[in-house]
Amino acid sequence: MREHLVIAVAALAASACNCSTDLKTDAGSDASTDAGSDASTDAGSDSNLGAKVGSGFDTSDDGWTIVGDAQSQTVKPDFSGIGGNPDGLISAKDDVAGGVWYFKAPSRYLGDNSSTYGRQLNFDLKVTPITNPFDYSDVILEGDGLTVVYDASPAPGTSWTTFSVPLSEAGWKMDALSGAAASAADFKRVLAHMTDFQIRGEFNTGPDTGSLDNVRFGLKP
Repeated sequence: MREHLVIAVAALAASACNCSTDLKTDAGSDASTDAGSDASTDAGSDSNLGAKVGSGFDTSDDGWTIVGDAQSQTVKPDFSGIGGNPDGLISAKDDVAGGVWYFKAPSRYLGDNSSTYGRQLNFDLKVTPITNPFDYSDVILEGDGLTVVYDASPAPGTSWTTFSVPLSEAGWKMDALSGAAASAADFKRVLAHMTDFQIRGEFNTGPDTGSLDNVRFGLKP
């Protein structure tokens, strides 16, 4: 009788130990999974500055390039880890060789951006003093054989200026600022098949330097 009682007590103790182990394993797994999921989501959001895609230039030029008459014909912008709004920035110096130069977005900004329709494009610009200003397309989007352009006036100043541009047809023109107003259908076609995205960096007729920071494409209003 005493033998049977000892066996039963031992069995109960082993069962309790297994339950405790299972509970610890499940709790640890759930905590790890939840924490990992939250951290991944937050990190992705932060890297894109709260938008579908974004660039803060904290540690690099993030793949942006320069097109037009700047940087002595190289496509690489200058990167600085300080002086941005805040932290890093990219910039380029005008070659004064004719034409207008732009900051050109990397490939991760391109493709199907249909989900951003009705949202915003935000970015910060600053330039050296403007002594002889001129008007030109400030933002260029291309896609599906179409080009839409936007006038984000007024021009930036020598300190950081934040621009907010609608990602809908309002204010956008076809091909040039003198072109026809873009329709909703045209703008949606461009967003759905984006092949190019450029932000103007030159605002002075003559030597100048333009700097860019905090690009946020597809930001919720």
